[in-house]
Amino acid sequence: MKKNIPWIIGGFLLGVAVTIYFAHEWLVRAQQTERPGNSLDNPIDNPRDLAGLSIKIPRIRVVHTIDPTQEGGSMYLQEVDPWLGYMWGKSLINRNFRERDGVYGDNGKIEGVLLPDGATKMMDRSHTNSCGSCHNVPYRDAGAGMTIAKNGATGRNTPHMFGGGLIEMIGQQIRLQAYALADTNRDGWISKEEAKGKRLIVYNLPEGAPGRVAIDLGSFEEDEYGAPGLNPIIYPVYVDKNGQRVAYAKNLKHPEVAGYQIDVQVFGWGNLYMPFRPPVQTTLRAFTSGPFDIHSGLQAHDPTSYTSVKRDAHALVSNAGCQQFITQATKDRGGVRAPTKTGLPGISLDDPDRDGYCEEISEGDMDVAECYLLNHPAPARGRITADVKAGEKLFSQIGCATCHVPDWQLLPGNPKAKDYTERLEGDRRFFNLHVAFNDKTERMEGKLEYLVHKVKAPANPASKRGALERLVPKRGAFTIRGIYSDFKYHDVGEDFYQMQFDGSIVKKWKTAPLWGVGHTAPYGHDGANLDLESVIRRHGGEALDSRVAFTKLSEIERRQVIAFLNSLVLYQTDQLPTDLHGRGKIEPNYKVQSMNTGEECFNPEWLFRVPVKIEGPIRNIRGEKIISRAGVNIRAAYGLDLEFLRDTDGDGFPDVIDPEPLIRGYRDGVR
Repeated sequence: MKKNIPWIIGGFLLGVAVTIYFAHEWLVRAQQTERPGNSLDNPIDNPRDLAGLSIKIPRIRVVHTIDPTQEGGSMYLQEVDPWLGYMWGKSLINRNFRERDGVYGDNGKIEGVLLPDGATKMMDRSHTNSCGSCHNVPYRDAGAGMTIAKNGATGRNTPHMFGGGLIEMIGQQIRLQAYALADTNRDGWISKEEAKGKRLIVYNLPEGAPGRVAIDLGSFEEDEYGAPGLNPIIYPVYVDKNGQRVAYAKNLKHPEVAGYQIDVQVFGWGNLYMPFRPPVQTTLRAFTSGPFDIHSGLQAHDPTSYTSVKRDAHALVSNAGCQQFITQATKDRGGVRAPTKTGLPGISLDDPDRDGYCEEISEGDMDVAECYLLNHPAPARGRITADVKAGEKLFSQIGCATCHVPDWQLLPGNPKAKDYTERLEGDRRFFNLHVAFNDKTERMEGKLEYLVHKVKAPANPASKRGALERLVPKRGAFTIRGIYSDFKYHDVGEDFYQMQFDGSIVKKWKTAPLWGVGHTAPYGHDGANLDLESVIRRHGGEALDSRVAFTKLSEIERRQVIAFLNSLVLYQTDQLPTDLHGRGKIEPNYKVQSMNTGEECFNPEWLFRVPVKIEGPIRNIRGEKIISRAGVNIRAAYGLDLEFLRDTDGDGFPDVIDPEPLIRGYRDGVR
């Protein structure tokens, strides 16, 4: 008997361990935020959402690739199956991340860039597990949201990201136009000599176009503080005589500084320029990786943002075609990489926040998140009544359109051109969703327009799918209607001043784009105004004359101005009745995979290479007849068996980068 005691004890402990393990696994499955199941699935193993609107894919890191034939890699998802890539990016913006994904870690820790006193930090870390916690109006889109504690006790209101790609492209166009004006020798930076006597004046529309205005963004020359005298939308990065970044230089007076390169800040409410402080995120990629880190404790390992070939301000150009900047490099630098069985670069083991979870956001994740936001549809105009038309005219007459410039044009691009005047990026999106109010049907409706060339790519020898068709953006011109911003910083009066945590005062703000303003209350950088009239009456400073002109209007005229602003609307994209194929009508019974999905709408799942097939007519638990929109082919439709997305052990690391693809290890692919 004594001889058997060790075996008995060992068996007991093994049983306890197995019980704990499987209990933990059940809890993990029960806590999943994605709901891919249909009515035939066990909801414990495969949570259901018969409306079909929940996230349907597990958390799997996307692998960065530049070869579109590598199936399931980020370039494949961008060019071969771009609607699938769009939805993988959307899932990152909407997903509730879990502990096993590496979320949080520094809850409540004061963090962020330093305020002017050089010691006080702007906010606290790790306060949300999803972008969708704030960006959620409308729900499931990159919308507007709550006011958060940031920079000062009055807070910052969350802006929407509808049309974010168009705003990014305006910023990049301004950057190249600035170089075209000041970088005379075309060496990639602006010297002190080149800056002399030059001003940065850009135009919103081409010559001869109605509504064209000159927007003066200041002087390239040195001001009294030793910085370029440019509007703070332009962030200078100081360089030496070889064009290499002098990271410790405060201004142009530093003995090593010969000139500067520039970033252009276009997102959010912004922060004015301060030496050593990184600019507000100037690209969609940085606008995503920064919040992932500060708001959720998820650090991105993104070589695209931290690799500087020339050791200057420039990082790499992303797969989506946007120049990235070293000032916004991510913390995780991939100093130590896990080995892989495929020979591909493995998971970064750096773990900057030391929470034990590695490569919490991958470079490929950043690729698809960037592509989702780049292509996110823009706001629209709602019903245009006689009052709306009158209000639009009054808005211009009282001077509001001086800063809230209605329209911009993206000029056609040729990224391979040598000269800045020809190197403009053009429109890098792969589609445009034209949305307008239909007076006959009395609702908002969409029409899908592709902005791509179709290019045949050679077949991948390892694939049985044959030659692939790539969808490559045309990079043509595009006129952006109804954005209403000049993107400049302005002093709009004391009522908008914000005392920051350290006592310093922010007096200037970027002109907020007004598109979507009818659906994005509250208003102001601090969300302090609950209605449009009160935020107009709050304006002073450079906008004082316009405010006074507004108050002198009759009550009827003021209502017309408000009616115009309320006509600038958002909408729920995936529910929008839409002509997906240019047939000139919206099908009342749109069939996908032989199933009637109801009215044709803007659901990217219908446009995958393998479209999602819905379950269709069933009876629910009460015996009622319903249409289940849950998918029955999720693995095939969402590419979960594609080489670069396959995750055999279900730990979130695809097999091609997982050091042990058959061992479930959420922290680093092994543990």
